[in-house]
Amino acid sequence: MTVTVELLAQHSGDKDHLAMTGGTLSPDKLARTDRDTPLRLDHVFFPVASFDPGQTPDNARRLFSGIHSLEHALASPEGGDLRARIAERAADPALGKQLIDMSPYIPGLLDADGTSPLTIGFRSTFVTDGKALSLPVLTDAYADSLRLIRDHFASGGIVPFATPESCGQYDMHSAAAAIDLIDQADASAPVRESSAETHARLLYVCDLRLVKPRLPEAFEQRVLDVLAGHLISQAVERCAAVLTGNAMSAGNFGCSTGEYLVVADPDVGARDVLLTRAHVAIAETLLDLAAYDGDDPLRRAAADDARFCLEHIERYRPEIRRAALR
Repeated sequence: MTVTVELLAQHSGDKDHLAMTGGTLSPDKLARTDRDTPLRLDHVFFPVASFDPGQTPDNARRLFSGIHSLEHALASPEGGDLRARIAERAADPALGKQLIDMSPYIPGLLDADGTSPLTIGFRSTFVTDGKALSLPVLTDAYADSLRLIRDHFASGGIVPFATPESCGQYDMHSAAAAIDLIDQADASAPVRESSAETHARLLYVCDLRLVKPRLPEAFEQRVLDVLAGHLISQAVERCAAVLTGNAMSAGNFGCSTGEYLVVADPDVGARDVLLTRAHVAIAETLLDLAAYDGDDPLRRAAADDARFCLEHIERYRPEIRRAALR
């Protein structure tokens, strides 16, 4: 194994979400290879359910609550622990650590017309040295995880990390909705979405906290619109990578407060300089999204949320906002 992943901060569920602000970008993990071959980012999409943009708000909330609960369970030893299942199926404990993100995802959302049905599921991001993990291994590991999660929830187990201290939107979980999604999901049909060259032997997995996590009992506190948050995440991945010239991959938080951001470091330069440049590019992307004044409801919601995100940057990282306006 030539790829190593080092933890730089606490796992998300162990962080104190009550103390978090928005408008921040901080490194959680560092991945590197000891080979001359640069790292690659491999994406595999696991479809879960069809998403109808015109469904009722109650149905949409139940769907996203189920997805959010599955997201937590896939990351937790109390649930399905997908990394552990990959290590078991691959017979190599190190391979599970190559999974650096498993996030809710809606393919094609940036180009959607707002009326056609879409698919929601999970996009996994693996950091590799050029040799992709076997798709049958991932398929079997994911199916193993779903079986464990279903057993956990069906026996009365709670959703992992679903407290105000551990989750940015702790009140949007449903074990029952998660069970329904598992029963309807096709666990045999993951899709290898893409593979991207990073041109780097080192990269950072960062916590991009766009808005403040919800405080206890503060149900009126605003977080991102769920669907608009997905669109913002995909826009950041597409646009910020162009602005910085570095490979980036964004994974949307199910709690609608931010996303994981993978930033490649091809020059092995100063980490703070690299991440500041990435944060400025994100602010520039948010400014572009905020300028939308058309009639598309989703893009209008994303524009409103982008302005909300920029307010957090202005308050907690004003130098980033100033740099983005130059």
